[in-house]
Amino acid sequence: MLQQMVSKSKLSFELGLARAAVAGVAASSIAGCGGGGGSAAAPGLQTAAEHAAPGPTIVTASVYPAVAGLVFVEYDADGNELQKSAPTQADGSFSLTGPLSGTRLQALGTPSGATVAPLYSTQLRAASLTASRLQVTALTTWHDQLRKHGVAEEEAANRVVSLVAGNCLAQFDPTDGQQAGALHADMIVPAHNHDWLLSAVSAYLQSARAIGLGPQVDFNGWNKVLDKRGELLAQLCQYASSVSAASWKEKQALRVQTEAKVAAVDNARLDAAISEARTQGLALLARRIQLLEYPDQTAVLLPQTTAVQGQEMSLASNFVMAQYKLQASTTKSQALVAPPTPMLLGVTSTGQIVGAVQASATPTVDATALLRLSNRGGEDKRVGLTLNGQNMADLGGVLEHILALPVAHTGEPLYRKAWRYVIAQRQRTVPVAIGNFQYQPDLWLRSVGSSYCEAQATALHFIWKAMGYEARVIGLTGHVVPEVRIDGRWQVFDPYLATYYTDRGGANIVGVSELQQDTSLVSNPATPLLPLPDTAYSQLVADFYGSTDDNFPLSSVMTPTVQPMGNELQVPAGGYVDFDASAGLARPSTEPGHQVSMAQLRLWVPPGYKGVIKLPLLLVDVKGVGQVTMFGRSLDPSVTNVGALLNDFLLLSNSEVGVSELVIDSVGTGGLTLTLMLNPLYFSNRQHLTVRAFGPDVKGLSFDGEATAMPAQPL
Repeated sequence: MLQQMVSKSKLSFELGLARAAVAGVAASSIAGCGGGGGSAAAPGLQTAAEHAAPGPTIVTASVYPAVAGLVFVEYDADGNELQKSAPTQADGSFSLTGPLSGTRLQALGTPSGATVAPLYSTQLRAASLTASRLQVTALTTWHDQLRKHGVAEEEAANRVVSLVAGNCLAQFDPTDGQQAGALHADMIVPAHNHDWLLSAVSAYLQSARAIGLGPQVDFNGWNKVLDKRGELLAQLCQYASSVSAASWKEKQALRVQTEAKVAAVDNARLDAAISEARTQGLALLARRIQLLEYPDQTAVLLPQTTAVQGQEMSLASNFVMAQYKLQASTTKSQALVAPPTPMLLGVTSTGQIVGAVQASATPTVDATALLRLSNRGGEDKRVGLTLNGQNMADLGGVLEHILALPVAHTGEPLYRKAWRYVIAQRQRTVPVAIGNFQYQPDLWLRSVGSSYCEAQATALHFIWKAMGYEARVIGLTGHVVPEVRIDGRWQVFDPYLATYYTDRGGANIVGVSELQQDTSLVSNPATPLLPLPDTAYSQLVADFYGSTDDNFPLSSVMTPTVQPMGNELQVPAGGYVDFDASAGLARPSTEPGHQVSMAQLRLWVPPGYKGVIKLPLLLVDVKGVGQVTMFGRSLDPSVTNVGALLNDFLLLSNSEVGVSELVIDSVGTGGLTLTLMLNPLYFSNRQHLTVRAFGPDVKGLSFDGEATAMPAQPL
């Protein structure tokens, strides 16, 4: 029978089973919601339909995997809104106060320009309208989005069923293959396969988000990727089923008993740890779609993937152990008068298990949105930071962000997405630094982001090169642009003017060579991206290209050996860092009399500290009493104006080596305060501040004030 189900020529048999289950024939018992309840003995799909009674007045439902805060909307066949649900609870449950009569349920999305929003939806059929319970899952969402975008019912069901049955259920009992057909919310996958199967399929759908695809962004691209990446779905299902197996749980229980030295294992705590390990591991595996889809542009990411490959189960076991111990320590701390900031666990894209602390603040009439992260431990802590949802990323993280950027159109190439990413992260201002050290692209994006054309062009060119493209920076008379070589032709993508130019037919993007031969491609563009009065199409810019005598590659910015600065913030023992969303930092620029409004972090070093502070951002000032070594000199900030020295360095020195660390020889009474410059776009929403700090050891780190306790999320 299994061969019949996975055979394309006999999929109708399988679909018939699924439809029979929808009609309530396959099972009589009702499966639970939110956690995979129901009769474990039921061999196939279960239905929650009650045919003898009219539809319930209050409809109870859930979304799995559970997501809190979603609002579901019921739509009719014309797309009109019929009713909204109450927000989903922590276990994913929600309710609708009126009987169902529409054709679809879909959760309202939260638009974001940086990532593709996840979707949760289902088609509503006759059995759904009278069901006692509904469950929205990845299977229902996948099927619903195909139907919503015009795919016929039989074809939509065929696609989902064949992929899931063939890649996830082929190794199980033949009757389990029916569960791939749980395409409507009134059909519940039985408990023995519920959690792992739906979690794996959910991770598969979410994997498309890691390359900027979703049905509402680019349906054709999304559908094509899901159709062809069955091997990734198989890996996700294999991992999810393995960590969900009873035998694997027994091994973890034994490890907990041995390493935690406990006589009895808390079963609920262990289940929660295994569930989180499944979620984190699936998210890590799902990112592999980036390498599968873009093998030539993701060499920077390959080492971290290779390091994890084949170690997934070992990593999962380590995570379960760490999570179990964390839950135990959290339980013990409940008795404290002032418990520490709740700690979360996550797994980075490198497979590193990290802890995280997080807090949020909202300004009031009396106070700004301010958070203080204190290190009350006995050792310095080095942490990565996420500010208002934006990661202070290293170069690999920048590439992951670009990959995940929603595509602007079907088949949008990565080099164009990189151009859009730089535009979104920059300000067109006078420069705040001139040194070549700033052209480390991830440093420029997180700490500067404000400049004339040269820095923006150079940063983009280095990102392209990290992606494996051939790229260069061209100096014109009064302007600087980057070029990328595609299919043997150079193409200009100007981040400063936010445009590119095409040939007269509008089919091909052109480079400097074509533009200097025909400047009307600038002043009279065939396919303008911006309104024609924009500076990008002015005669002034056209003349920049037309003056061919001084158009040449800028080797001075393309060849420096930049000393890299890491992206982790070092918080000294006994010290703290202040985050203030509303505190601007007025910085001098290379243009006399002009200032640029930047953001800042303030790092406080306590009295008595001695050591080296590694810096992830540009240092702009040091105040207090003590002795520091910088520029080969020993300085006392209470005597020397360190800020003035740093201003001269940033604005006058063309150094290839920045201030990547500060040697602190002594700190006197009152401590030292280091001011670090931050791209102001991290705090563009000054009405709210959320900070997450994560690293391999965050014990002793806590936010002063109330912290936001959130479920662990993949980092």
